[in-house]
Amino acid sequence: MPLIAVGVNHRTAAVDVRERLSVATSQMVPTLEALRAVDGIDGVAVLSTCNRVEAIVSATGEDVIEPIVNWLTQRAGTDRAELEKHIYILRHGDVLKHLFRVASGLDSMIVGEPQIAGQVRAAFMASRESGSLDSILSQVFDQTMRVAKRVRTDTGIGELAVSVPYAAVELAKKIFGDLHGLQVLLVGAGEIGELTAEHLSSFGLEQIFVANRSHDRAVELAERFHGQAVKFDGIEPYLATCDIVIASTAAPHFVIESSHVERALAARRKRNLFLVDLCVPRNIEPAISSIDGAYLYNIDDLQNVADANREIRMQKAGEAEQIVEREVDAFRRRLVAQDAVPTIVELQHRLEDIRAAELEKCLRKIGPMSPEQRAAIEQLSTQLVNKILHYPILQLKEAEEPAERETLRKTIRKIFGLR
Repeated sequence: MPLIAVGVNHRTAAVDVRERLSVATSQMVPTLEALRAVDGIDGVAVLSTCNRVEAIVSATGEDVIEPIVNWLTQRAGTDRAELEKHIYILRHGDVLKHLFRVASGLDSMIVGEPQIAGQVRAAFMASRESGSLDSILSQVFDQTMRVAKRVRTDTGIGELAVSVPYAAVELAKKIFGDLHGLQVLLVGAGEIGELTAEHLSSFGLEQIFVANRSHDRAVELAERFHGQAVKFDGIEPYLATCDIVIASTAAPHFVIESSHVERALAARRKRNLFLVDLCVPRNIEPAISSIDGAYLYNIDDLQNVADANREIRMQKAGEAEQIVEREVDAFRRRLVAQDAVPTIVELQHRLEDIRAAELEKCLRKIGPMSPEQRAAIEQLSTQLVNKILHYPILQLKEAEEPAERETLRKTIRKIFGLR
């Protein structure tokens, strides 16, 4: 049974193409049902994220590729020849390798990013709940998630921050340990500062305060994080109550000075204060880094952390690729053997029937014999049958391509007179 994947991703198609092809959650069930209705498709899952849209199917043959490409063309609302420049088509073992790599974060824009494993799980669960997964794709899904978990456990590929916002969060976690219940002051609504606050907010913060020269923008951003907007010129009191301060304004001067932090730390009774300056020119006075209890990092500090971690991640990605290769080979062999089982079982039964019938005739002609003699003849006939079966079964199990395996299956069934 062929496995086929047809789709586009961030390397083959620009964002405007991916946007047109994306499948919203509300569209997923009817989409799966429509693809499942295609003649020859036994099971289907659709993975739709900001970086990829893929249909993964198990099918009776490759004729199903044409209607899948037509489906993508229709969604894209473009000329088929134009869309085909962006589409990739994977078959059989390449599908397994692709899914294992995707779920492990090896095919992501940022190698090792953890969100994709959850997105793959959600895609297959939606297919399972809609009744669109057959037994083959169910096994593929289960094994994909096992491989992704093994890659992360064995290599730790997703543990190191590889972007400035993530690096800021990782440093905050090192200083405070658990971020739950902490308060954050966002000074300025710059893009990187906003992303940093977004990452921090997922760790159960108690409150986010936003100060910006445009107060309307501060209100807008505060509402996004269920936080509170504060006046830009009134941030000093919040240095005493907030644990993390992120500065990302366009101001050409220091917005937070040493004296501000010294007063804040005195009011905080020396509880640590973590400050991140994401601005050029800098908004937080560098001398603050020498104040006991104040931890100040600028954008270069965070970039250096991210760059060093990225190199380590790439090394871990090499280890992960080896795991994927081994897992693909083992699982492919399991699927091949499983596909060959019905023919192997019938062949064994067929030869066993022949052996038993011919043995009975032989024993009637020979006449009385001891139990030991009968056992010896039984063993001889069984060994002969096993020797005859060995090579055909081996060939069926080791045939890598479905077309080759199907030819062998038909040949064996014809030679041995199987139904």
